[in-house]
Amino acid sequence: MRGIPASAAFLIPALAILAGCAVGPDYTRPDPGIEVPASWAAPDSHPGASPLSAALGEQGDGRWWKDFQDSVLDSLVLRALRHNNDLAAAAARVLEARALAAGAAADRWPSLEIGGSASRSKSANLNFPGFISPYLSSFSANATMRYEADLWGRVARDKEAAVASLLAGENDRRALARSIVAEVVRARLEILELEGQLALTRATIENYDLNLQVVQDRYRQGLVPALDVDLATQNLAAARASESPLRQQLGAARRRLEILCGSYPGGREPVPAESSPAAAADNLPAVPGGLPAELLQRRPDLQAAELRLHSAVARIGQAKAALYPRISLTANTGFSSRELADLGKAGTDVWSLVGNLVMPLINRGATQAQIKAAEARAAQAAATYRKTVLEAFAEVENALDRDYYLARQQEALIRSTTAATAASRQAQDRYRRGLDNILVMLESQRRAYSAESQLLTVRRQRQSARVDLILALGGPWNLSDPDNRSGHSPQQQVHQGVSP
Repeated sequence: MRGIPASAAFLIPALAILAGCAVGPDYTRPDPGIEVPASWAAPDSHPGASPLSAALGEQGDGRWWKDFQDSVLDSLVLRALRHNNDLAAAAARVLEARALAAGAAADRWPSLEIGGSASRSKSANLNFPGFISPYLSSFSANATMRYEADLWGRVARDKEAAVASLLAGENDRRALARSIVAEVVRARLEILELEGQLALTRATIENYDLNLQVVQDRYRQGLVPALDVDLATQNLAAARASESPLRQQLGAARRRLEILCGSYPGGREPVPAESSPAAAADNLPAVPGGLPAELLQRRPDLQAAELRLHSAVARIGQAKAALYPRISLTANTGFSSRELADLGKAGTDVWSLVGNLVMPLINRGATQAQIKAAEARAAQAAATYRKTVLEAFAEVENALDRDYYLARQQEALIRSTTAATAASRQAQDRYRRGLDNILVMLESQRRAYSAESQLLTVRRQRQSARVDLILALGGPWNLSDPDNRSGHSPQQQVHQGVSP
């Protein structure tokens, strides 16, 4: 800066070189507090699933929901990723954290301001009435540089904590995006099941209506008592009554899906014939491979919890730095003259260099309290991280169990439905021929309807369980690959100041 002695001009770079140490603990990944097993404890013989003990392999483009072969589902997922309001709010929170991180990083460098002023004045002399001083003019132009030497790492720790918080927010957004995709898929599966239940109910009503006609004909012929007519009428009425709750549930499911996609909740989400429940009944996405130890790197919610711990640890160092002196420099240079035309000429240059040293003394007790509070917050974050890890492993084990046992339940229900349908047909035939009473026929029909309804429900539950398993295992997901363009882990990005 012009006008400042060379010895003084070297102070800022020298102090910048000295600002290399940072007080407080450096972050290290905590022990999760458990022994991570080499393989999952739940049964792994899932029909049609890849071995869960296999290493991670190629996962295609990551759009696992395409395995359901439902074109409407593809468009719904895309709409949700574009228009979901929770996702938009999460993206805005990431932008906020990015701005705060940029502000924290900027504090490490000197600030430079330029300015100027112009004034013109006159005054009266009270000792000599009537005397007016001549006009006085003043013009100046200056540049001011301010710099705080971060000798103890206060600013560096602030930046480290801010970047960790930014990356935690980004991982929250990624986790939310995955959860929303899973919610859309589950909602779509629920709609398809309810459509199937409605189709089954309508078919049952038609069948019961035909039964009533047969019973009425036999009654008119004097072959059966009036009791048979009353029982057949009640059966038909009960079937018709079960249709209304299904339609109400279907409307509510469609509205939930519309809210996820950012649409008006009118309950009119279409279910075209080409993606009917029957067509997608047994389609299941493949189970991604992977070992338990890989879960910590694959799930963004676990990475977010660890990054929040990293931020809390960095705040300890920031609090400890307040115990040490703060050194700052303010350098000012420019020109000042009474005539605008003289600015910049020899003899109009002015400069100043001010150094400040602030050493906390009386308030050290308050600072120590802030340090203890920061350490307590870090301990809380560590406990939260360990709990999140445990819950993540439990989610995987529960999802593996559910996926496995629902597959066995589905197999049993398929056999049950086949047998119940055959028994119902035989009972109807025997009733028409007068070999059995109406109670046998009605009970066999009820069992056939119940078995088919349960099979629809379990098929949907198994598909939803597979969604839960994919979500719990943290993959396959390639939708957020651009978020980590540097190729570094989140902790490396914190230390290198890499933003997603």
